[in-house]
Amino acid sequence: MKARHDTLVLVPGLNNTRAVFDGVVAALPAGVTARALDNPALDSVEAIARAHLAALPERFWLAGFSFGGYVALAMLELAPERVLGIALLCTAPYADRPEAAQKRLAALDAVAQGRYFEMIAQQAANAFHPDSLGNAALMAARQAMVLDYGPQRYAAHVRATAARPDRSALLDGSRATLVLAASHDRLFAPAMLADCAAAIPGAVLAVVQDAGHLAPMEQPQAVASHLLRWMGAAEQGGADTPMTRS
Repeated sequence: MKARHDTLVLVPGLNNTRAVFDGVVAALPAGVTARALDNPALDSVEAIARAHLAALPERFWLAGFSFGGYVALAMLELAPERVLGIALLCTAPYADRPEAAQKRLAALDAVAQGRYFEMIAQQAANAFHPDSLGNAALMAARQAMVLDYGPQRYAAHVRATAARPDRSALLDGSRATLVLAASHDRLFAPAMLADCAAAIPGAVLAVVQDAGHLAPMEQPQAVASHLLRWMGAAEQGGADTPMTRS
């Protein structure tokens, strides 16, 4: 596919660097210019959004994964005229409930005690499909990414997550919208994201099979395929099917 506007911006999640998208970027054709970003250690999604917008082209497609979805929505709010379409990958536009925000902030105690890497290692079972846990190369890639990301960014991004507002009103159907779920995601269950997509006019729901929350690492070709379909349907002025699976 060679789109008239061919820049795809990819925003990573919590405990992720741009490396979370390595497989996705490799699966995209040469006609798409992929810009996988690193989120700076700033403690509001709005500040991170402003930093990204200052370095990006005039118009682009925007895909946010998990925490990156919160950043992407802040970017959309700040510069709606620049965003051709938005894809929410294993994420949703809602704010935390007060109790959830407090639970997130409580996790910062582990960071203060120097237990960040231990805590993240223990979360692997919740982050991946069960079959992925035995994939040594995948686990090594995740470990290297977490080491690069580090506790300073984690602490800042947890604070940013807890403080984010509800931005669901931004998803009004005025631009192509993809909501992508993973079949075994324990953090953003497919049923919850199906409800989210149903509330967005014209949104497409895609479900990636055999993946947990870290679908971009586990099933990068499937994620890339859905992103291409989303971009292509919008460029052609058409609509995708209400739900696709891979």
